[in-house]
Amino acid sequence: MENKMVKIPKALQKDVSFLGLRAKYVDQAFKGSFLSLMVGLFLSTVIPTFLSLLLSFCTAALYIALMLFYSKAYGENGFIKSQADRKGPDTIKGHVNKKMLVLWKKD
Repeated sequence: MENKMVKIPKALQKDVSFLGLRAKYVDQAFKGSFLSLMVGLFLSTVIPTFLSLLLSFCTAALYIALMLFYSKAYGENGFIKSQADRKGPDTIKGHVNKKMLVLWKKD
């Protein structure tokens, strides 16, 4: 029995996209759309059902459009980078009491 080398494809080596959204945005778009539809269903107990569903579908469409914008404008990691930039500080304030600094003296 002889040994044969068989190539096994490891991955597709292609970017994953769904309706123009890159891979990391697909999950975010589904979560946002689902959340807006759930909020619309909860709002239907207070305001008329047609109005609440119209509002929730509009917000879901706007959220998907926002994800499409981030996907096309900033690439695969744009939304995550923009969230990280918002969480970081705008300025760094540093102050030192100069009287309390240790002065190195030569012996």
